[in-house]
Amino acid sequence: MIFIPNELVSSAVSFDIPAVHLYLRNDSMPVPRLKRVLKLPAVVFIAIGFTIGGGVFLFTGIVFKIVGQALPIAYSLAVIPVFISMLPIAMLGSAIPTTGANYRYPSRMVSPGLAFVGIWVYALASFVGQIPLYALGCARYTQVYLPNFSPTMCAISIVTVIFIVNLFGVKLAAQIQGALVIILIAALIFYSTKGILVIRPENFSNMFLKGSSNLFLGTALLTFTYLGANGIIELGGEIINPGKVIPAAFFIAFPIILVIYVLVAVATVGAVPAQTLLEAAEPMIRVCQLTSSKAGLFFFITGGAILALTTTLNALFIIGTKSLLMIVQDKLLPEWLGCLNRRFGTPHVFLTIIWIFSIAGIISGFSLETLASYAALGTLIIFIPIQIAALKLPVYYPEHYRKSAFKLRGFWLWFCPVVGILMVVFFSLIILYDLRSPLKIGSFILFIVTGSAYYFTRKKYLLSKGIKLVDLYNHGQTWDT
Repeated sequence: MIFIPNELVSSAVSFDIPAVHLYLRNDSMPVPRLKRVLKLPAVVFIAIGFTIGGGVFLFTGIVFKIVGQALPIAYSLAVIPVFISMLPIAMLGSAIPTTGANYRYPSRMVSPGLAFVGIWVYALASFVGQIPLYALGCARYTQVYLPNFSPTMCAISIVTVIFIVNLFGVKLAAQIQGALVIILIAALIFYSTKGILVIRPENFSNMFLKGSSNLFLGTALLTFTYLGANGIIELGGEIINPGKVIPAAFFIAFPIILVIYVLVAVATVGAVPAQTLLEAAEPMIRVCQLTSSKAGLFFFITGGAILALTTTLNALFIIGTKSLLMIVQDKLLPEWLGCLNRRFGTPHVFLTIIWIFSIAGIISGFSLETLASYAALGTLIIFIPIQIAALKLPVYYPEHYRKSAFKLRGFWLWFCPVVGILMVVFFSLIILYDLRSPLKIGSFILFIVTGSAYYFTRKKYLLSKGIKLVDLYNHGQTWDT
């Protein structure tokens, strides 16, 4: 392990707040120095892999039962609010690229406490909920060919392999991500092509039979399949020329994701009668069984479903440590947690913690539905502070806003964040209503309470050492990117 001296702070992170450096100089502090190794293709692959996960394989069947043949329309409509809410995030990433952006932007522009609690809940929900969810989902698809292999052991094995890969550095992980995403896209295009070649026009004859209310509900559910691309702002400190690459990655990745989703939806609805899909446990597998050979089915399951889940898992490990490292820099977590591997420069302590919590989630016995709810709530809870930070960017840091390669102006500067905030509130209420169980809701609230209690305890301790967290929230300082 290695600790980075304070004189390397400016090269370790992508912005510089003198108030932060003041107390860093007064108290020895390990600051993670991350290498800029990621170019535009790698960032695009990470965004696609992080977005196209289990959602497309899970929600396609669920939403079809709600909207029927209008599934392609629902996928097309769902991208609109998500993309609009991603534009403020792209603006922040362009104006002030930084590692751990989901924490840093709110901590400097909204509230250090709100930023910390948001990441605390996100981390717990992601490590205990999201990673186990995708690992177990991947294991279930694997069982098609290995029915006697324990899903639990399969999920643990998958998570362990990805953990080891990420120990060797983000560059290797990103290269593997790129290769996996290419195979994933190929598998989904294969599925779509096979389905489209045998489309029956009559399958689209009753597209609005389910009614507009069902279409609205289905569209709302499908928005979750587009969330994830915002994770690339966490990598600002590891991206080459991030001011241009981050917004470019958003604009490249989203059209690709939209086209793939719509093609999948058209193939699913058009190739097979509605009643057949309704009776199938996994509609997409049923479509592939009816339109492809056994070899084609194997390629789809392996290169499609399994790789979709694997790429998302890999992206979660790549991104999951970034905000935590920045929290260590702000002394809100013990400094030993942020130490880096001497050879590979990877945060091996945090990666190990993620691995341990993920294993705990896998063996916890939680249902996939509960894991999915926790994962979604954890992702959503950090969304609102980011949107508020985007609103404050031109006021607090006008020079960075002015020089940004991508910026929102006038009406759009307010409209886009407001859309993002309303989207989060609406979907969070849907999830909480779906959970219903007081125990499940109470467990999530406990995440928030424990994070808040820790923050105020740590804040009091730092104050006794002469460190004021309010200094982080200092808009009179400039950022050095």
